[in-house]
Amino acid sequence: MSNHSLSLRLKPDVQARLQAEADASEQNMAEIAATAIENYLEGQAGKRVQLQQAIAETEKGAFISDEKMAEWIASWGDDDELPAPEPDIFLKSSKAI
Repeated sequence: MSNHSLSLRLKPDVQARLQAEADASEQNMAEIAATAIENYLEGQAGKRVQLQQAIAETEKGAFISDEKMAEWIASWGDDDELPAPEPDIFLKSSKAI
């Protein structure tokens, strides 16, 4: 895999912080920036997968009401903690069959 150059314009304070981190970690700024970009992209990809999964779940049309969710969350840490709620709102799919 070959590396490619990339030029970035950074705000002066961001550049100073990046330089300070490079000095403290004995890395160069490019290595830190490349790692930061890679981590950002991995995080964004993970969020995108979670969003797609959430959309797929909503298309099923089964939801948990705010009341049931709040009741369950309020019980967390209690001796008689409630089990995770089951869906109690069911919507018909708007998609034609």
